[in-house]
Amino acid sequence: MNIRDHSSQFTIYIFTTDVDQGASAKVYLSQAGYDAYFFQDPEALETRLKENAPHILIFSTAALGGALSDFVTHVQGINDDIRFIAITAISQFDILAQYNNFGFVDVISDEPAALESRIVWAVDRACEKLYLTYQNEQLFDDLQTSKQQVEEVHKAAVTSMKAAPEVSDTIAVSTKIGQYRSAQSKEDMIQKYLNNIAGTLCVFFKFLPSVRSFVATHANGVEGQQIQGVGCQLESADVKDLGTQLAMGLLPARFNEMLVEAFHFNPPKALPLYGAQNLEGVFVYSGGLEKHAASQLTEEFALFSLCYSYLVLEKKVDSLEVQDFVTELYNRNYYVKLLGDEVSRARRLKQPVSVVKVAMDDFYEIESSLGEAVRDELLKSVATVIAKTSRSNDQSCRTAANEMAMILPHCSRKGAALRAERLRRIIEGTSFLDNGMKVSISLGISEYPSLCDSAKTLDESATKALSHIVDKGGNKICLYKAPETHRPEFEVPAE
Repeated sequence: MNIRDHSSQFTIYIFTTDVDQGASAKVYLSQAGYDAYFFQDPEALETRLKENAPHILIFSTAALGGALSDFVTHVQGINDDIRFIAITAISQFDILAQYNNFGFVDVISDEPAALESRIVWAVDRACEKLYLTYQNEQLFDDLQTSKQQVEEVHKAAVTSMKAAPEVSDTIAVSTKIGQYRSAQSKEDMIQKYLNNIAGTLCVFFKFLPSVRSFVATHANGVEGQQIQGVGCQLESADVKDLGTQLAMGLLPARFNEMLVEAFHFNPPKALPLYGAQNLEGVFVYSGGLEKHAASQLTEEFALFSLCYSYLVLEKKVDSLEVQDFVTELYNRNYYVKLLGDEVSRARRLKQPVSVVKVAMDDFYEIESSLGEAVRDELLKSVATVIAKTSRSNDQSCRTAANEMAMILPHCSRKGAALRAERLRRIIEGTSFLDNGMKVSISLGISEYPSLCDSAKTLDESATKALSHIVDKGGNKICLYKAPETHRPEFEVPAE
């Protein structure tokens, strides 16, 4: 997700008596695409809050004429959906921490250096969270609608069964719904559909948008080895009109030619499969089918696609709860749970578990000079390398704006250090983006039980190691040094 695609949907108010601070913050936020307004007068602010409440109110604590609690309570009395970002002195951070449950999403130091950039960064993070919350709510609504539709089909089938128990087709509908609902994955459900149209030659081609290609993955009436490697790459112009063509049951010319040659479809007909409005693939069959067979295939597809949409929505909701949308790694909340589970297991098995924290060097410089889209693309690329170089039982998460963490079960500090250095060298030697851009990373390492005594201290010690090496210039690894008073709960065998 790129928040720049949605920033115009968010209204931001800035309230401060510092004209330079407020005006420059408004300019920066407007350039980022937000609907931003600056207020210096408290009465003008209150009038606008009542007329058109913003999504986020940024305010300087120095501009408040009374107590902070009175200001927050008053604003929430006008509209309790407003979220707050405070600009204040570092000495006031502890006080503001008490307001976490009062709609505060961030607190920013009032130090003038790069203040506007820090404001935009805080607003971006807050709006991303709000957008995902709205999206999550919409997904739940869609899921409930889809669930209701499936239940209505099921009830209709049951009603028909009671009214005409001799009609075997009605019984089959109810049975098929149960079959589809029992599928454990998309692939499993696709295969169930093909099984239900046995006797009809039909091939499923998965759509890969990143390479503009359709690749055969499942088939009915064709041996598995006959579809291996079968596919078609489209031209850019084909992709542009793909949705319209598929809606009419047609396919791009080059795809059409391949199907005629490979499967003798005459002519090829397509049933596009969508999941959460994204094209996932097409079922292709011959337009020369007898009317009864073609009708049976399309009617079965209508039932299948409804159940498939329900499955996709379920999985989408699940992934939003645990996944970071930029890197596609697990998010911070899930990281905390995973880390707690792994440390508990390590304690039971008396096996070490290590954490490696990873940060991209020059992160904020890249963001300010190249923009957030490039920053996010680089983050995703680094995350992909981390995932590809990890063991099957490792877990990778994004734990902060510029921080990813690898949880390494059954891995001592020495093994973690070796793997961290290997990852650093891979990233350093890899070219990213189309222009071959180079980046480097810094890594902080800690291990339970040799260097700390709990999941919390394991996370904190890895963060300290990372911060230390970043302050030293980065592009290195750093192993946390345990205090002299630390006594491991059990000894880790030397490697």
